[in-house]
Amino acid sequence: MFIAHRGLVKENIKENTIPAFLGAINDDKYAGFELDIYTSLDKEFVVHHNPLIEGKFIGKYTYKELKNKGVVKLEEVLKLDNKKIILIEIKDLKMDINKLTKLLNKYKNRKIYVMSFFNSVIRQFKNHNFKVGVLNYVFNSSATYNYDFIGIIYDIASTHMIEEFKKLNIEVFLYALNKQDKYIYEGVYYIIDNYLE
Repeated sequence: MFIAHRGLVKENIKENTIPAFLGAINDDKYAGFELDIYTSLDKEFVVHHNPLIEGKFIGKYTYKELKNKGVVKLEEVLKLDNKKIILIEIKDLKMDINKLTKLLNKYKNRKIYVMSFFNSVIRQFKNHNFKVGVLNYVFNSSATYNYDFIGIIYDIASTHMIEEFKKLNIEVFLYALNKQDKYIYEGVYYIIDNYLE
């Protein structure tokens, strides 16, 4: 099943926007969509991929300033009428995880998955009603993996790696699959694609 990377991006629809997320919600090809979050200067959770806008860090803008630049709040996305997966990637190493957990727990009727490249961020989650995982665990590895799912970059995935996680009953997301890639792995729950329609 496919997850739309940063929403369903088309020629006239930008990534990490409400129209991109609605596109994925309304397209039967997709089981959900992925998005990226940071924290604004006034401590709002905002949806954006890059850490900078116009050469300035997102954390240096207020939400009002970001809204004027087309950036949406995470809660606006959570409020969408949606029964599909919302895969949230935390990009901000210093995010207030307790505050984020409270927000996400309000939407326990949603299929929320939360991930980060930062193992130290994901370890902070306690008492939550959503699934948590790490991206590229090969770079974050230890003897055990105690999360619900894992995101593995397609180019470094192997059948053996996927099988090992499957044995542990851990959902596997293959990440950054492009149109020219031919999907070859069995046992993967979801494929996060970069397809442009």
